[in-house]
Amino acid sequence: MRIAALAALLSLWALAPGSAQFGLVLVLDWLPNCVYGHGQLSGHALVLVLDWLPNPNHVPIYVAQEMGFFSAEGLSVSIQAPTAFDPSDPAKLAAAGRADLAITTPINLIVIRSQTVPLTAVGSLIQKPLGGLLALAERGIRTLKDFKGRKIGYSLEPEEPVLWAAMLETAGLKPGDYTLINVGFDTLPALLTGQVDAIGAFRNVEKILIEVQERKETVFFPFEEHGIPDHPQLVFIANETIAQQKSELLKRFLRAVARAVALTVQEPERAFQLFLKANPDLQREEKLNRRFFEATIAFFVGAPCHNQLEKWAKLQSFLFERQLIARTTDLAQLVRTDLLPPECGR
Repeated sequence: MRIAALAALLSLWALAPGSAQFGLVLVLDWLPNCVYGHGQLSGHALVLVLDWLPNPNHVPIYVAQEMGFFSAEGLSVSIQAPTAFDPSDPAKLAAAGRADLAITTPINLIVIRSQTVPLTAVGSLIQKPLGGLLALAERGIRTLKDFKGRKIGYSLEPEEPVLWAAMLETAGLKPGDYTLINVGFDTLPALLTGQVDAIGAFRNVEKILIEVQERKETVFFPFEEHGIPDHPQLVFIANETIAQQKSELLKRFLRAVARAVALTVQEPERAFQLFLKANPDLQREEKLNRRFFEATIAFFVGAPCHNQLEKWAKLQSFLFERQLIARTTDLAQLVRTDLLPPECGR
């Protein structure tokens, strides 16, 4: 068993602590020198802060940059990674107006917005949740009912216990029917060594790592199929004031993203090579990153359209009912849809 090698690779992809949803991260051995603000750019400048360092989740953004889709809209977009390993940093920068746009998860946005922070979602990047419960087929797990008497490893509190309880309820299981164990961020080794029978994971990361590195069959239970309301994985957020003052520029940005998503879906290999060109350090694990990207392509379809408001309403109600937020936010404040390209409809 190549647990050590696998764990080393997984150290590149970590769950973002403190987020109410899994945030996919790729930790490189370097950090770009980021200077937040607007003075360093000329023309119609926008500063975009990623949810973490560049990874295959961000391919359309780099396609738009490398193909000149942003410049064709008269934009100069500075794509920046957080300067610290704090998943709340991008949202904080956007809330403070020090970045025009940031990327986060809808759950994280709803939690932050419930604390009266004036952030709004203006578009999406990945259209489906990527997270869920991951188990090894060799352990005899085929359905959620098979988790009775089993151990589930988790990292994040209070979010993960709430999510797993909601999923297992759909199979008729109650909290006493299984055991939750906080294994920190060593979730994958805990699964492979038998410390736990399942972990929270991403379908486009850990599932692939196990299948490629350990050559083991996996069983994955997606959020949206087991009790967690369907929702985008990643969205673009902005301070309400910025969204109002720079509404025309944000419209142009989203038009460019729509073009980039179309190219990414229609010509995935070309898109992937553009991504590697923009991020040459990732070429060292090109094959693995390609597998991650291939598992993500289908989830770009439909971006940047995020205007299925019933999904937002169901997700927010779920978080409120599960007491992950103390108050709800008017959807008109939480989600802005008037900046989307015409193909999104209204």
